[in-house]
Amino acid sequence: MTFEFSFVLVALMQIVGFFVQGCTGFGCTVIAAAVTNGLLGTEAGVPYGTLITLPFLYYLGIKAFKEVSWKDLAKIIGLCIPGILVGNYLFYAISPNIAKICIGAMVTLIASMNIYKYIIKPKISGQTEAVEEVDTVGKKIFRYGCLILGGIVHGAFNIGGPLITVYTIEAVQEKEKFRNTMNMVWVVLNTWNAFSQYRSGAFTPYMLSALLVGLPMAAIGFFLGMGFLKKINREQFLRIVYVVLLFVGGNMLVTSILSVV
Repeated sequence: MTFEFSFVLVALMQIVGFFVQGCTGFGCTVIAAAVTNGLLGTEAGVPYGTLITLPFLYYLGIKAFKEVSWKDLAKIIGLCIPGILVGNYLFYAISPNIAKICIGAMVTLIASMNIYKYIIKPKISGQTEAVEEVDTVGKKIFRYGCLILGGIVHGAFNIGGPLITVYTIEAVQEKEKFRNTMNMVWVVLNTWNAFSQYRSGAFTPYMLSALLVGLPMAAIGFFLGMGFLKKINREQFLRIVYVVLLFVGGNMLVTSILSVV
């Protein structure tokens, strides 16, 4: 058991990341990644990001087991697994920075369009209630395309989360069911990642020491986020999700471009 002050700084960042996770069902690892990997190093930061999520994923998975869109979860896992296998092959053929630039640009564009739709346009028009839209064939094709592509890039570079979210936020309309369905997606994918990281020897005493400091802070953020979700309506929830997606996509785009130039 070791202790460094950097463990405290990483732990404090988990409050922010897990607040978003508790509310939306995604985002904690990406939001905290810069601080976590920057202070702990990638070798410890990546498995740290995987392991710290598992207690909360399992807790919510058990608690909200009956409040999951199992039909959509089956579609997500069913379409992601073949994509992940393809992505494992493409890992050796595609530059990760180029992939991140493309995915970051795509997610940033999608998030920006929906921020205009759900935040800017209603304020300009004075509209207070969401207008019910027809779910066209084109929208369904787009959703499934995001899901398949998400599985591929997740298998290649572990960055498919934003695209999987783009599918789920349109397919699962009820805010808590969306959060619970996304949670079950990460139960499956992060459990697999944790098993793979354990086999590769990534669970070091240094990483586990940092994890013990971070877990209580993560719990604070997570349960605050769960409580916050109950206080907001569907429209407010969508705004939060798309702002988080804009941050995730924009951060992926900018950091990848900077690493190339």
